[in-house]
Formats: sequence, structure tokens, C-alpha cells
Amino acid sequence: MDTTLITPLLSSLQSLSGEGISAVIFLVSVVIIMAMFRGFGLQGLYAYNIIATILANIQVLKIAKFGLSPEPVALGTVTFATIFLVSDIITEHYGKKAAQTSVWLSFSAQIIVMVMMILTLGHAPELNDINHCAMETLFLPAPRLVVASLTSFVISLLLEIWIFQTLSNITHAKHLWLRTSVSTIFAALIDNILFSTLAWVILAPSPVSLNTLIFTYILGTYIARVIVALISTPVLYVSYYFRKS
Repeated sequence: MDTTLITPLLSSLQSLSGEGISAVIFLVSVVIIMAMFRGFGLQGLYAYNIIATILANIQVLKIAKFGLSPEPVALGTVTFATIFLVSDIITEHYGKKAAQTSVWLSFSAQIIVMVMMILTLGHAPELNDINHCAMETLFLPAPRLVVASLTSFVISLLLEIWIFQTLSNITHAKHLWLRTSVSTIFAALIDNILFSTLAWVILAPSPVSLNTLIFTYILGTYIARVIVALISTPVLYVSYYFRKS
């Protein structure tokens, strides 16, 4: 099956540009989100955000070339952006408290996975155990990156939910496009600033320069997150057709 199905599929995907495969990831994510929402309601959205949080932190370990960037870019941006999209869907349909619960569930799941995998890696590896080495690469992150990631994740998502709900109250639940775009774009900037400053300056053994911090780390993926935020807006409207009566 590996050679008859998976290998040709990978070859086809790898022939696409970085932007092309990112578009595929986003479209597939939207299909999954709507299917989970239709099939399981709020619990389905909780499950998606938990899985996406874990996946995004694994995807970030892989870098890829994009036509719009002169330097390789760490992946995970698209998957992470869909977490904000799902938080907006939860806030829109179930309220702020339900969305905040999603944040803490995703946060807890990431901690649990990290703790359990560290304990698993506590088993002494056999000689030339490539599986152990692969698991170390995926699940043994630098403590500073864990602290930076989880801190920025919780603060930015809670802020995004608050902005979304506040705009909803101000506009009397009208202009869905406005509160979706503004909340996600602003929260994404805060997330990039917090994570980059913590990971590459405050907690870094060798802090990067201010110029590198701003233009490479903070703004490096922010444009992509803004684009994803803008094209995510129609998904909020579509979500009304997938909600169970």
C-alpha cells in the first residue's frame, strides 16, 4: 500500500509549491472542521482544536521553501491559524465561555502529550534505534520553546475570543466578517510578538538582534496568518449551514 498509494500521493503533493500545499492543507482543514461540527457539534470542535494544537507544534519542526520568502519558513502556520478560526466558530455559536474551555483543553492536551512522551523516552533505547531518535526529535523540544509557545498560545487565543465577543456585543451580532477579521489579525500579531520575544530574546541563550526579531520572526509568518484570517471569514458564514438544529 505504501508504494501504490501513499508514495505517489506524496510525490504529487511535493511537486506543488509551498503556497500550493499550504492551500491544500487549509482546504482539507476546513472540510474536517465542518464535518466535525456537523457530526459532533461543540465536542467535535473541541476535538479538532486539541488535535490541531498538537499537530502545529510538530509541524513547526519542518521547514519548507515558499516563493514569497527568500528564506525557508517553519511550517505549522496554517494549522495554527485554523485554531483561531475554530475558536471564532465556537464563540459565534456557543459563546465566550465555551471558547475559553477550548483553549484550556488544548493547552492541557499539549502538556499531557509532552509529559507522557518524555516518560516514554525515559526507556533506554536499543542500539541504532532510529524510532527512538525520531521520537526525540518530535517530542523533546527545548524548554524555552515550550514556555514561549504555551504562553503566547493561551494569551493570544483568550484575547482573540474577548475581542470577537466584544465586537459582537458592540455590533449587536452583526458584521460577522468584521469581528472575525479584526480579532484574528490582532491576536495573531500578539501571538507572534509574544512567542518570538520570549523564544528568541528573553529566554534565548544568545538573543537575536531587534532587526532580526521584528523582520524575521515577528513579521516572517504574520503576513501568511493575515491571509489565512481573511480567507477564513467566509467559513464562519458557511458554518451556519453545518450546525445541527
